Amino acid sequence: MKPTSNHIKGIITRCTNYKEADRIFTLISDNGIMKFIARGAKKPSSRLSGHIEPLNYVTLYYRPSKSLNSVSQVESINAFLEIKKEYNLILRAQYMMELSESLSSENEDSSYILSLLISTLSNIHNSKIPDLDILIFEFEILKHQGFGIRLFDCTNCNKELERSDHYFSSKVGGFYCGGCFESKEIHHESIKVTIEQQLLLRTISRKKYKDLINLNLGEKEINNCRKLIQKSVEDIIGVQLKTVKFSDL
Repeated sequence: MKPTSNHIKGIITRCTNYKEADRIFTLISDNGIMKFIARGAKKPSSRLSGHIEPLNYVTLYYRPSKSLNSVSQVESINAFLEIKKEYNLILRAQYMMELSESLSSENEDSSYILSLLISTLSNIHNSKIPDLDILIFEFEILKHQGFGIRLFDCTNCNKELERSDHYFSSKVGGFYCGGCFESKEIHHESIKVTIEQQLLLRTISRKKYKDLINLNLGEKEINNCRKLIQKSVEDIIGVQLKTVKFSDL
């Protein structure tokens, strides 16, 4: 019986050359992480040539397989050419794709992650503060996957946090009030977070993105909040993302 052909949309996160003319690649789709082989994709004459590239949003037609799904046809929806013109944006896009992949699994509903990724990639080249868009992306993807940061009360005593600098622990995914912080031996694993940085995270948590413009955000506040989230990701998945380890992101 001839195998049926399926189709699916997704973003290609990484590719590997295989043999003389084939390419193996990973796709993040509504159905989670999927792996494919595109036979002959390296040949200039191939209809797949040029489409099977990282950071391409595509529609794939493929034959299901127990090992690697075999691509029969591909149509590009968005190649994000504006991002590919700027090295710094390419690095940030690679980071977001790696983060999305690290928090996704095979045969898992990843429609929200894919939608969030496409939305951020579509807007980032026009953004006045790209790292703020990425911070929102990081925060929302962690929250959706069940790793949201506890921002409003102490993770130890549950009391509401006062308006003050507090210490964040990625081990518990939240903040300690002053009293609990002093009573615990957690200084080595904690990050000091200013009032301004807490306000930034709380505004994102409330999804009041338009209010971020009025916060007079500096690069330092945004980067420190991003480091806080990246440390959380490292604790969740057990390793530091390659794009964080080998680039200043």
